[in-house]
Amino acid sequence: MMGPLITAFFLLLFSGTTVLGQKPQSAPKPGKQCDSLVYKDVVRSKPTPLFTNKAYFNGRLVYQYDSNSQKAVPEPGWENVEDWNQESQLQKQRGDFAAENLEEIMAYYKDVSGSHVLTGTYGCELCKNGATNGFWRCEYDERPFIEFDKGIPAWIPKQPAAEMIKAKWEADGAVYRAKEYLEKTCIERLKQYQDYKKAN
Repeated sequence: MMGPLITAFFLLLFSGTTVLGQKPQSAPKPGKQCDSLVYKDVVRSKPTPLFTNKAYFNGRLVYQYDSNSQKAVPEPGWENVEDWNQESQLQKQRGDFAAENLEEIMAYYKDVSGSHVLTGTYGCELCKNGATNGFWRCEYDERPFIEFDKGIPAWIPKQPAAEMIKAKWEADGAVYRAKEYLEKTCIERLKQYQDYKKAN
């Protein structure tokens, strides 16, 4: 099962912090002949903290989770790609981390009563010629918040509050785990998604 392994990695990577993302990456450009696996997280502060997580294979929805139902629900054709009960439990934990960190950012900006949203995208791409790409971008209230640079590696803050998040995420070496995820683990999962789709 792929989902629990992926999510367990993020729980380890951001223990005590939140897992973030952005909008789903656009589909590969014509002629590029690439497959992509992209995850989108959204946490909203009002009316009550709401966390959603979605996965996309080549731009098509694989499953979606929300903190109201506390269930990860697969799209038709993907029913057996995950253990959905385990996935639901792990997404619940990730949603709790996300809500806690959204509160921290709101407190930093001294606006704990407003309506705010933290969104983001992380994932990878594998092309027919063997070329790969990984990305991890975050937004706060629809503005760039923090972005991962695999080359350094480091988190690059885009807002003042992101300096706080950067310090937390880099304090225990998580930056290297993020790099390994984007360059290796995500690509391995993408290959498994490719195989699953071919077999079904």
